[in-house]
Order: sequence, then C-alpha cells, then structure tokens
Amino acid sequence: MPHRVGRPTFMAPELMMDSPPVPVFLAGPFPVVHSIAINREERDVDLDVALLIAGQPNILASTRFPLDDTWERIVYALESGDARLGVAGVPHEVESITDGVRVFPSAYIGLECANGERLVLSHIRGLDAAVDAESYAREVIDALLQGMGPDELGECVDD
Repeated sequence: MPHRVGRPTFMAPELMMDSPPVPVFLAGPFPVVHSIAINREERDVDLDVALLIAGQPNILASTRFPLDDTWERIVYALESGDARLGVAGVPHEVESITDGVRVFPSAYIGLECANGERLVLSHIRGLDAAVDAESYAREVIDALLQGMGPDELGECVDD
C-alpha cells in the first residue's frame, strides 16, 4: 500500500537559509503520473503521485488533504512536465518509554517539478539507529530508482 502522508508541502528556499545545508540527492528528470479525486462534499482531495522510472510507475505518495486554494498549485506543478526525484536525509528523534530519546535516520522524498516548484511528498524513518541520515538518504534514492516504494524503505513519519 502506498504511503499516506499529509498535504504535499512547498519548500521555500528563503525559509531554509537559517539551517545548516542538508544534502539533497537528485535523479531524473522522470515523467510524472498522478491522479486526483476531489470530494467537494467532504472538502478534501485524494492525490496519488508516481514517477515513471525505467518505464515502470513507482508510487511515491498517496495522500488526502483539505480542498483549498493550494491544491491547484500542486496540480499545476505536477502537470508542468518531467520532475526530478529528490531525497534529503535528516536525523529524526524518537522518544520511547524504555529507551528514552533515540536518533534514527529519516528521509524526505520529494519532487523538483519542471516549473521550479519543489514538493515534499513523503517522510520516512529508517529502522537502524546506527545508520547516519546521509547514508540512509543515499540508500533510499538508490532503492527508489530500482522500483521500491517508500513504504518498503522505512516507517512513515506523520509531520
């Protein structure tokens, strides 16, 4: 089953200037395939996004978000042409009763669309705390290029 995540978000470069740089691993561009179902009664949008990699669709996200004026911007970005796949690795803290706070690698999976918009589609967390975030991001992008989906590569993080 594809990843269920929140609304795709736009990355605003001016908002990221205060943070230390996070390496983003890129591949592509690839054709974008998406489907949209609008439920006006419930006022929400179901969105599925895939890339055609080596001729095979690879679903990157399946999500539902509120119907508002941002969904048209997302559709425009997805329909603007081929997109580059981007994966950024960042540490992710997890607190448990037994182990306290542990840091695991995580990866944000997104698209750099042909119109320049950057959409974050999924956020997954690795299961091995011994792996650093940058190495995990490299593993994730390599696996996505081989046809694996985000749900096979880690645990979904709800942001």
